[in-house]
Amino acid sequence: MIVDAHAHLGEVAAFRGADPGAEAMVALMDHLGVDLAIQTHAAGIAECFEEALAASRSAYEASGGRLYYLLCYHPRYPEASLAAMQEAREDAGWVGIKIHPGQHEVMPEDPAYEPAWRLAAEAALPLVTHSWAASDYNPTQRFSTCEHFAHYAERFPQVNLVLGHAGGRYAGHLAAARLAQAYPNVYADLSGDVYACGLIEWLVEQFGAERVLYGSDMNWIDPRTTLGRVLDAEISLEAKRGLLGENAGRIFGLGRR
Repeated sequence: MIVDAHAHLGEVAAFRGADPGAEAMVALMDHLGVDLAIQTHAAGIAECFEEALAASRSAYEASGGRLYYLLCYHPRYPEASLAAMQEAREDAGWVGIKIHPGQHEVMPEDPAYEPAWRLAAEAALPLVTHSWAASDYNPTQRFSTCEHFAHYAERFPQVNLVLGHAGGRYAGHLAAARLAQAYPNVYADLSGDVYACGLIEWLVEQFGAERVLYGSDMNWIDPRTTLGRVLDAEISLEAKRGLLGENAGRIFGLGRR
């Protein structure tokens, strides 16, 4: 089984990707042999929480249960974003909480994030975050550097934190590895435009194969790039099975809600 643990539906004004709809995503998954995907709808990141929930529910049903979804918590709009999650509490398709400190420009250790961590702990759901390295050309990435996640990773050891993009760039990868070595509830996914040679092998060594997940950022980024890198990685077949699906199935409880 192959699970893409980091995908997106919906359009983003800042850049153009492929067809942003569920039908196109499923067609691409079929072409590549990807069984399931976990997507965060762009509308939820952009503060349209009810729209994101409705679109995600529709995609889950239309795909026959193949497109699971995360719902985004916004630290500047906690009540509205939490209301959508409470509405989704019994949904089989809702499998985690997404935060995006860089987009929302609130530091990850800020008290405004505590309700998201508390809900994740209460509902036994993982929390997935955008993570990156400090960037001169994109200054808001400073809100997503990995050292800032230590505060809540320590306070909520029962919550699995998935570092989307595994820190994003070289300095971010190093910080992500330090965080994972300090806190066993920290994981990483491989999504994003992160193509360093040997990175997958290094992440498996630093995190352990059971804490790295295949993710692509489709339909914003072509999933074949990262899928091919995992298939070609110099790691064991057992590790590849974990990265490609078993880890995501376990962490997100796929099929058990």
